[in-house]
Amino acid sequence: MTHIPLITTTGRTNDNPGDTFIGVGLQYLFEQILGPQVWVLIDRFSPKGFRDFEDVIRNAPFLVYGGMPQYNNYDDWKHWYDDAMWRDFIIRWGLKVFTMAGGAGFSHPDISIDAYVAHCRKSKKTERIIRQRVEPSLCFTVRDAYAHALLNALEIPNRYLPCAAAWASRMWNIAPAEQRPYLILVPPSPRHTPKRSGHRRISRRSRLQQFADSWKNFYVILQENGYDVRVLCHAYREYNALRDTIPSEALWFHGDPYTLLRQYASAHTVVSARLHGSLPAYGIEGTRVLNLSVDVRGSAVEVFPKISNLRISGATPDALLSVIDQLKPSTTEDFRAPEKAYGKLIQSSLPSAIKEKKGQAFKLPLFNYMV
Repeated sequence: MTHIPLITTTGRTNDNPGDTFIGVGLQYLFEQILGPQVWVLIDRFSPKGFRDFEDVIRNAPFLVYGGMPQYNNYDDWKHWYDDAMWRDFIIRWGLKVFTMAGGAGFSHPDISIDAYVAHCRKSKKTERIIRQRVEPSLCFTVRDAYAHALLNALEIPNRYLPCAAAWASRMWNIAPAEQRPYLILVPPSPRHTPKRSGHRRISRRSRLQQFADSWKNFYVILQENGYDVRVLCHAYREYNALRDTIPSEALWFHGDPYTLLRQYASAHTVVSARLHGSLPAYGIEGTRVLNLSVDVRGSAVEVFPKISNLRISGATPDALLSVIDQLKPSTTEDFRAPEKAYGKLIQSSLPSAIKEKKGQAFKLPLFNYMV
């Protein structure tokens, strides 16, 4: 039996369902070319999955690395999966990897693309870490213009395509609800609340109060303008910060990404300060989406022209209402060309032995292992 390791998150109750949506979307895109697969989910956050499933991984025809790497200056910060995972396992074991849906990992609200590239390239460590991925990678896709420009500057071939999270609802067969009465408001993590006011550091308690006040203000304004608003929290910390300010019937939280995505299917409009709220919601046909960017990573929505993108610092009540009035719903046609591009890239990047056997070895029933 052939297994396809998918390096992503394996948790289904963590506080970052976006990682799950990316992996599930990639499963859908690969299965459009290969048919149903036996997927082995490998946790990218530690070496345990590689060690526990060494035989499976070493015998796999290829791996799929989903939603990472985040491209940034690795002198600023880096994680195990940025460097050691490649060095100690992928390169050492001679593995081949589809390196998919990577994006800028730079938490700055408004840096230009040129300045971002210059900041990353001034680090020799960064260039070394990125270049070591080239030989094992069957192809690279990136989800935003920042990562695209950086890889272009390093002369590493890559394709700029929408993040795979936009296809998550298709893999899980989540269709638009028959009744879609809600405008869903999605707050970011409270850690994105400003830490300073001028030279003065703001206390954690004050920051949480500021977070609660600002999102209550959004909720009240939208309610007063005729929208039936629900506030949907991706993580418990947002829910906990808002539970005393948003009415309980209007405040939703789910630790399960599948349930979370079904809630998006009940909305006609989504206003999200989480990138991986905006993209999976837009993937549900007929949804209007306004993305509120807390940093440059939010630029990944711009590959879909009908998603509006505002910096959260500029989201005044008047600006918010004006943009919402002009939003247009997603359609199947919005995904036709990028899905075709993904298909062609996957097909052309498969190892030659796999292309020859594709009609035989890869027509397998879907099953997921999690490690």
